[in-house]
Amino acid sequence: MIAEAASAPNRAARLLGRLGIWSGLDLLPAGEALDYARRVEALGYDSLWINETTGREPFALVGALAGATSRITLAAGITSIYARDANASHAGAHTVSEFSGGRFVAGLGVSHPERVGPQRGHEYLRPLATMRAYLEAYHRAPYTGPTSGAPEDEPPLIVAALRRGMVRLGATMADGAFPFFVPVTHVARVRGWLDEAAAGEDGPAREAGTRPALVVALPVVLTEDPVAGLEAARRYSTWYLSLINYHGNLLDCGYSEEELQPEQADRVLREVLAIGDAAAIRARVAAMYEAGADHVALIPLRPDGRVPHLPTVEALAP
Repeated sequence: MIAEAASAPNRAARLLGRLGIWSGLDLLPAGEALDYARRVEALGYDSLWINETTGREPFALVGALAGATSRITLAAGITSIYARDANASHAGAHTVSEFSGGRFVAGLGVSHPERVGPQRGHEYLRPLATMRAYLEAYHRAPYTGPTSGAPEDEPPLIVAALRRGMVRLGATMADGAFPFFVPVTHVARVRGWLDEAAAGEDGPAREAGTRPALVVALPVVLTEDPVAGLEAARRYSTWYLSLINYHGNLLDCGYSEEELQPEQADRVLREVLAIGDAAAIRARVAAMYEAGADHVALIPLRPDGRVPHLPTVEALAP
């Protein structure tokens, strides 16, 4: 009975559904960004994720998208804990959840030293301890808006996590974990860590009788040309291969330093991204589910490696 109950999807997984789209929208003017969200919703996707870099402010953008859509779940993922304090993040999550009619999932991450210092002017502190303290402050944060009060009013919260310690925080202090830029083998490892943490001494997942949600972002290049597909993947991935957090995690996944050099990373790109025709991409999504993912967010890449790419979104619609 216990194992049966623990396999039930939690509130984050139920709200996100099975298949979503993750898209930075900074290349699109405001009107086109709203049209894009409407199109993703009309195509039947369950969720639309919006990230945070140095472009549009994510909570403001999701609020605008909420007014342009009616059914699809909207998610801010991943927002940086260095961009706003815990009270502001908590208030932002409640505000967007209220104005979207409860169609919102919040995502938090520690970002990267390459972004936090040069771009934001903050000192990048020890990731695990900093995230734990931030989540403690987030859960203590007062909120006096009309949706405050009962635990069920809390918008679901997902933590960006690659390694075991951060994954455990996602299981015990939030509703789940969001690994990015990882192969299927690592998805299975994260699933095990989440379930172990939820069942262990650190306490259960926040919603009794359910397991923590595992959300995976999957960059996809829809193409019939494997050479062009790899080139698009390389243009997209070169920055991520250079970031210390992703680089270190990929080494832990068994790749060599040589394989993580952009011009020699073909195996990494084929295993971390999905490159090929629609059938090949759907097969990779199925493998992610088989490995334990509750929700897969597709990142639709253009031939130049940028996002978003509406033809890919349309071709892979559920």
